Amino acid sequence: MKSFLSSGQLMTGINYWASDTSIRMWEEFHPGVIDADFEKLASKGITMLRVFPLWPVFQPLKAIYNNEGIYEFRFGEEPLPDTEAGRAGVSEEACRNFEILCDLAEKHGLSLLVGLITGHMSFRYFAPEPFQARSPITDPTLVKWELRFVTYFVRRFCTRKAIAAWDLGNECEGFFGRSDFGNPDAAYVWASALANAIRSVDGVHPVVSGFGMNGIANGALPQTEIGEIVDVNTVHPYNIFQTKNDPLTSMRPILDGIVRTKISEGVSGIPAFIQEVGAIGYLVCSEATEAMFYRALLWSAYAHDCGGVMWWCAFDQGMQTYAPYDWNNIGSQYGFFRADGSAKPVAEENVTFRNRIAALPFASLPPAVIDGVCVIPRMEGKSMLPVLRNAFCLAKQANLDLSFSYFDAPLPDAPLYILPDMEGTRAISRHRLMPLLEKVKAGATLYISIGSGFFRMIPELTGCAFAYRESGGTEIVAIGDRKMRVKSDFRYCPECTDGAEVLATAEDGRGVLFRHAYGEGYICFATLSVEKSLTEDGRAMREGACAAWYRAAMKTVKSAKILDGDHPSVRFTEHIASGTRRYAIAINYSDRAVSTSVSISPEWKIATAYGAELDGKLLALPPCDAAVLILERKEK
Repeated sequence: MKSFLSSGQLMTGINYWASDTSIRMWEEFHPGVIDADFEKLASKGITMLRVFPLWPVFQPLKAIYNNEGIYEFRFGEEPLPDTEAGRAGVSEEACRNFEILCDLAEKHGLSLLVGLITGHMSFRYFAPEPFQARSPITDPTLVKWELRFVTYFVRRFCTRKAIAAWDLGNECEGFFGRSDFGNPDAAYVWASALANAIRSVDGVHPVVSGFGMNGIANGALPQTEIGEIVDVNTVHPYNIFQTKNDPLTSMRPILDGIVRTKISEGVSGIPAFIQEVGAIGYLVCSEATEAMFYRALLWSAYAHDCGGVMWWCAFDQGMQTYAPYDWNNIGSQYGFFRADGSAKPVAEENVTFRNRIAALPFASLPPAVIDGVCVIPRMEGKSMLPVLRNAFCLAKQANLDLSFSYFDAPLPDAPLYILPDMEGTRAISRHRLMPLLEKVKAGATLYISIGSGFFRMIPELTGCAFAYRESGGTEIVAIGDRKMRVKSDFRYCPECTDGAEVLATAEDGRGVLFRHAYGEGYICFATLSVEKSLTEDGRAMREGACAAWYRAAMKTVKSAKILDGDHPSVRFTEHIASGTRRYAIAINYSDRAVSTSVSISPEWKIATAYGAELDGKLLALPPCDAAVLILERKEK
């Protein structure tokens, strides 16, 4: 299989509709406009386009009825031609236009990621006329014609130089809300059928999901199963849907796509990348802050090896007067280019990023040092994404980088395991908990936070006895010389803490965070779910008020890192090149210029800093910007 993602590098791409006609580009096909569009995009460092052969245009079937129902399908009043395309119900004219698109992409050195079943687009549903009120997932007639279209289209275009990959379609999970879809197994069968149809005629190019957000273990096509079907999964992180409590240019919105990519990779076992992302208009940001967000996102995706970032969309589309643009207020100003063709600051940031990466003294960035695994508990039908995002960010502020694993999978060896916000009665099964505890006995640190759930073996694991619990509320918690406000489901009242070290206390003196020796390792137990509390509190993360919580809890973690800083908004990844050389990427996750004091292990030194001012141990970073540090071991 020919991969379009390279480890240690970052593909920068864009989702494309023609600048003049948007979704109607295939009916109103203007090669000259597309040629000019491609030239503009290539000049801004774009190498990959995601394009969409709109389903009803490329398979323009019309139902012909008799008295008993549908008798046959035709093109208008004409019978389907006795050709390969005709038997697939595919328009030759639309395919000729796609040939021209491929020619123009090759001319400008652009690769194409093709969304095959493009029915969902900007919250409007598109389908061939006979299929519009029927389920594209569960209706066997629709699935049959989808398979015919996909097989024909992929066979026809798979040898074109511009083709990089196929995705099943644009956010096909959008179909599920409008159909009679109710059985997740039906989605598994549908996606498998399409993926296998692609592979039957093209064994070279990978199959990509094209999903915006598939659940971890719930809903249709969860990440626990998608790795069995496709080669690459995708995430579409948008601040307006997922991190709307925070300014766009702050830690959680910037890291949201990284967290979702890493969750997908950890659970599905296949690569993932950020296939769509954007600010979606200028009520939530300005053009300037949009560019700042994109700058920090690119550096974060690069540092965390997220494969690629593709902006939505290439051109503003708010001038269009037809649906969905007429009634969808977020389907307007979100392009690299304005309606008049001028480039926005976000486009210039792409050029700057590509130039800065090209100037580095290495071609590929080694993998980041990973300090621990965030174990995703059984979710009982709810979304864990906000909690997992908060755990990742808190760990980041404690100079720890996490991977993710689902609780019901064998766990990799790591110095740290995090079980955040245990809810319900079945968050983790005994047969998965016991091997985890063996890793702790061998020297790992385990952190557990309790929400409204239950957990077994409490005295053995925590070294505490709890007299009772009662309804919770907002607690003022002291941890060292820091105080923080945390909202709790329950207030747990310890009866005995002789076997544990108390790391944090409530105002009435009750312990709320404990550390207990367990074999050669340690278990930290929190009776407050800081990870859940932060979901509704945007300021605490930005102000770094909760950074001390993970710093204290994870103090026993045996990290391989050699670098740290004292500012919660400037965080680092480390990348081992050799025994005597490392790279570190420092990223400012805030919209203000920040200086941080950098500490480094005594046997190492910062040899060079790219992209920032380093005055002794003081590193100064502009807003939402990054620096690459070359670390070298000192000569003895």
